Amino acid sequence: MPKHLSDVEQQFSVLAAQIAQNDTRVSTLGTEIIETESSLGRSDNSLVSVQSKIDQQLQQIEFLQARTKEMEQRKTEAAGRIDEFEQHRKELVTQLEGYKTELAECEDQSSKKQFALSGLEQSVRELNANCASIQADLEDEKSGIIDIVRRTAQLHNEIQSISVFRSNLSNQKQRLSDKAVFTQTELERLLTEKSQHKARLEDIQKVLTELDETLNAKRVETEKINSVITEETKKLASGKEERSAMVRELSVLQDMESRREGLNKAVREILQKKTEGGFDYVEAILADIIEAQPEYASIVEAALEGRSDTLVVNNTAALLADSEGFADLKGRVGFLCGDTIEPFVSDTDLGGIEGIIAHAVEYVKFDSRFAPLVWNLLGKTIVTDSLAKAIELKNMLGDEYKFVTTNGEFVNGQGQIKAGPMGKTSGLISRKSRLRQLQQTIEQITEEIERLEQKIESDNQINEHLAKLRKELRTSIYEANTELMQVKSKLNVIEQNIKRLSDEQPLITSEIDSLAKQIDDSVDREYNNKQKLEELNTVNAERNNRIKELEAQFAESKLSQQQKFDELTELKIDTGKITEQIKGLRQAVSGTESQLQTSAIAIESARREIENSTDQSQKAQRDILTCESQISEMFMAKEKNQQQSRELREKVTNLLEEQKQAEHLVREKRKEAQGIEERINNFKIELGQLEVKEQGLTERVREELQLELADAYSNYEDQQTDWEAVREEINDLRSKIERLGNVNVDAISEQEDLEKRNEFLASQLEDLNNSKTQLQQLIVKLNKQSRDKFAETFEQIRQNFQLMFRKLFGGGKADVILEEAEDILEAGIEIVARPPGKEPRSISLLSGGEKTMTAIALLFAVFKSKPSPFCILDEVDAALDEANNERFNLIVQEFEKESQFIIITHSKRTMSIADMLYGVTMQTRGVSKKISVRFEQSEEGEQVAVA
Repeated sequence: MPKHLSDVEQQFSVLAAQIAQNDTRVSTLGTEIIETESSLGRSDNSLVSVQSKIDQQLQQIEFLQARTKEMEQRKTEAAGRIDEFEQHRKELVTQLEGYKTELAECEDQSSKKQFALSGLEQSVRELNANCASIQADLEDEKSGIIDIVRRTAQLHNEIQSISVFRSNLSNQKQRLSDKAVFTQTELERLLTEKSQHKARLEDIQKVLTELDETLNAKRVETEKINSVITEETKKLASGKEERSAMVRELSVLQDMESRREGLNKAVREILQKKTEGGFDYVEAILADIIEAQPEYASIVEAALEGRSDTLVVNNTAALLADSEGFADLKGRVGFLCGDTIEPFVSDTDLGGIEGIIAHAVEYVKFDSRFAPLVWNLLGKTIVTDSLAKAIELKNMLGDEYKFVTTNGEFVNGQGQIKAGPMGKTSGLISRKSRLRQLQQTIEQITEEIERLEQKIESDNQINEHLAKLRKELRTSIYEANTELMQVKSKLNVIEQNIKRLSDEQPLITSEIDSLAKQIDDSVDREYNNKQKLEELNTVNAERNNRIKELEAQFAESKLSQQQKFDELTELKIDTGKITEQIKGLRQAVSGTESQLQTSAIAIESARREIENSTDQSQKAQRDILTCESQISEMFMAKEKNQQQSRELREKVTNLLEEQKQAEHLVREKRKEAQGIEERINNFKIELGQLEVKEQGLTERVREELQLELADAYSNYEDQQTDWEAVREEINDLRSKIERLGNVNVDAISEQEDLEKRNEFLASQLEDLNNSKTQLQQLIVKLNKQSRDKFAETFEQIRQNFQLMFRKLFGGGKADVILEEAEDILEAGIEIVARPPGKEPRSISLLSGGEKTMTAIALLFAVFKSKPSPFCILDEVDAALDEANNERFNLIVQEFEKESQFIIITHSKRTMSIADMLYGVTMQTRGVSKKISVRFEQSEEGEQVAVA
């Protein structure tokens, strides 16, 4: 079959080469087709371009022909307009001569009327001047009378006002005198109250100092206890982890010990029957009798070399008599008869011999009744540090002694050396030693864990007591600080009142003197005004008489003026009529002349249009001839491109046909190659199945007959074999096996697999339980740290909030209080805000500005506890008045040392503290534009805007 497979693969290679050649040919034809189609596309594009140019020239010819007809029509129309304009011009010349004759007559009449009008206007002007003079005198007199009346009323008012003013001054003087007495009394009271508040302020400051010192001492003590608790908690977690690891290891070792792992089935069977009451002469295996420290266990096991699972017998006769008990054992068992062993005797003195570390018997512990047995096994086994030293000592001491190195290498008296890993029975003594060591270590770690838990619980109680004390101290400090702020506020108010009253005293005295002087001045002004009033009454009577005389003269002049004015009006009307007639005639003359000029321009324009139309018509004829010549040339180029396109299309058709044939051939070859490839795959599958079958048979022979076919038949020569006899023998053996019944030969390996699976799952379950415990401890630890951190941060924000509130409101009280809850992380928060002079029951009773200020105080309190490089505030000052806005600006300026603020605002006060302003304007309707202004500090400290 391999030869057949090779022939088919060679055939497949030849076919693959043919397919590759055909693929290359198809690819070449495809490239040539693409190039030919590209040339065909260029030819078609050229043909379309030529056709487009021909169409353009034909359209140009049609346009030029239409243009020629239009020029001829315009020439005819222009000639008709010239005749019309000539006829109209003659009529306008006749009409213009009539207008000029009538205009000369009207101008003569107008000159006569103007002469008469000028004489009459002179008479009217003289009468107007006389009337104006009389009227001016009359108005002066009347104005004087009005001025006298106004002045008289003013003097009456001044006299009455002076009287009222003097009465008010007297009342003010009396009030100021009373106020001076009250100010002196109030000043004395405030001075007394100031001294009392100063004494109280000193007492509060002293108490605050003592409370702060006590609180700091308690805080330091709490920090020390917390650090101790942290260290103890780390030690506790480390101890628990170590104990958990040891417990897992102990569980695994105990499980191995309980299952007697490492012992063969026969030994386990005997030990099991001993527990059920049989084999009473068997004490135990040697590994159960000998105890060794973990660090020496490997040395002891090497010294015993495979005898750790040997059974120790206390009655040799019983062992020999119990021959039936060993009949069913499934393996060999070793026995040591303790009752037949002679006492250990050694006369050799090994002292002073270099290279001997110890006797192996020195590394073990055992019951005294097994001493002869142990001494016989290990008494003459010497521990050395190297294999070379062991051989040297063997040559020195002879065959009586055995030697074992610290690395587990073994040398007996006959010179036999054993090295490398030991057998499956090794590790029994080490396992038992490790079990005892783990139990002792776990007990010690458990005691240490219990001690640490008690210590941590005690420290936590102390810490809780200190936390309670610190809370009480903080409450006392808060109350003392509140009272301190109140006392300082009251003391500040008192000092301001004292200063105000001290400043008012000299002002009140000076005001009293000033009022007395003003009263004297008012008496003098009242007397002078009464004298002036009498003089005005006399002048008023004289002016009334003069007004009556002037009114009579003005009436006579007004009558003459009216008569002359009527005559003048009639003459002006006649003159105006003649003037309007002259104006109309002049406009008619001007309009006629303008029409004549327009007619001349129109005639000239029509003549020029005839000339232009003639020129354009001739040019259009020449362009038509040129276009027809170009069209002829383009038709020739079009014919040439069409011929080239037909040739290229035929070439593309031939290439496509050739490509189709090549592709068909490639498909046929590929189909044939696919069939060959399927045959190759079938051969490979059959070959693989044969190999698997051969391997299975080889494995089966190896398992059932313990025979390696390759080694057994390496020199096999084909001989004549009676295969029928072989088949009969095989059938006979199979029938015998069937009569034996079904035997599960895999039960042992399945049991071992299940035991390993059980151990693995048990260790995984233990790891999961330990992980769960550790996670729960971590959750408790994180919750505690979160509560501590929250309480610390909350206290810091609380103090910052109280400070910020008093800064923004200039006093008052504010606080944040945690509501009662089992978990501090789930407790609600109550905000208390009392501006100065108010005692609101709820924050909802505060005004909009007060709510905003409270929110700003809380915001900056949180911000102060953990500052950020940037802060964005969006119109937080919208509800603030100017005074509160100023306080808000001061807080922002205080915080800008550590953070940068971006504030969205409409307040000019807030803008004034900014280093940079950004805004959006709409200088052009519908177009927004961003602008920025930077403020630079001048040398004097004032801000200068730079756009």
